[in-house]
Amino acid sequence: MKRIILLFNLALFITTNLFSAGIREERNSQREAHSAGNFTGYSTPTDTGSSVWKVSKDGNALFLGGSIHILRAKDFPLPKEYDYAFSKSEIQVLEADIEQMNDPKVMQYLLSQMLLPEGVSIHSLLEPEVYDHLTEACAKYKIPIYNVAQIKPSMVVNMLSMMQIEELGFQEKGIDDYFQEKAKKEKKPVIFLESLQTQIDMLTSLGEGYENEYVSYSLMDMEHTAEALEIMIFEWRFGQSAANEEILIEMRDEWPKMYKALITSRHDAWIPQIKNFIASGKVHFVVVGLLHMHGPDGLRRQLEKSGYTVEQVVIE
Repeated sequence: MKRIILLFNLALFITTNLFSAGIREERNSQREAHSAGNFTGYSTPTDTGSSVWKVSKDGNALFLGGSIHILRAKDFPLPKEYDYAFSKSEIQVLEADIEQMNDPKVMQYLLSQMLLPEGVSIHSLLEPEVYDHLTEACAKYKIPIYNVAQIKPSMVVNMLSMMQIEELGFQEKGIDDYFQEKAKKEKKPVIFLESLQTQIDMLTSLGEGYENEYVSYSLMDMEHTAEALEIMIFEWRFGQSAANEEILIEMRDEWPKMYKALITSRHDAWIPQIKNFIASGKVHFVVVGLLHMHGPDGLRRQLEKSGYTVEQVVIE
């Protein structure tokens, strides 16, 4: 399972870098330039595709768009299917209102949820070998382990991941931000599928009860982040899904708790809303993490099972 891909599909994940500045020492590093052209195993397909779909039933329709929540400068402009779906829609729908992170009360809630219970520390929670590996990883990013001793281990490795992807050039706002700002400029209504608190609770509870396994896997997974992100961007841009399908099936089989929290429970809450959007007769553009589009319990398959027609949107 590529954990970084899973986290990229939780919009709130990008905010974990807000806490890194206060816990790490001064660190100067040269940002590496990574190019899809150097990635082996994938080539530009001859047939075009996209990660935008039209969903219709009984003469009504909406658009689904797979999101990458943080991008590189070179990933813009977005594939033209996205702006097409936006132009044809009356209402923009996003996962959660990340702009609420500007509210000090929300930030305080996130910080409180990141902390371990009183009397518990990373050192007491993790096995010695796992603790040593985490200490080494923190040192690489100039974070003294004592600075994060009271933070949940999963949140520590998530912050490390955020620092790593920043070095890979992922510093630009993602698709959600792009359309939230665009909708505001055009005075188009924006609604959200879930509350920001829901996302905070999900992100901060990852790994609870299996902290050693989560940290060990995460640190090992970070060794392959650059390759995993190239695959994700490739599949997003060209409307492919093989790697995402593999990740989802692995998570379902090997990490069922995480799969339920990040995928099925959320889809159970989203699908009725999406059906209501379609029934309303107003065209909505629903933008959520790319991973939610794929897999055995993905939004597209769930809607197809319910009798909706789902068609990939391709603009020549």
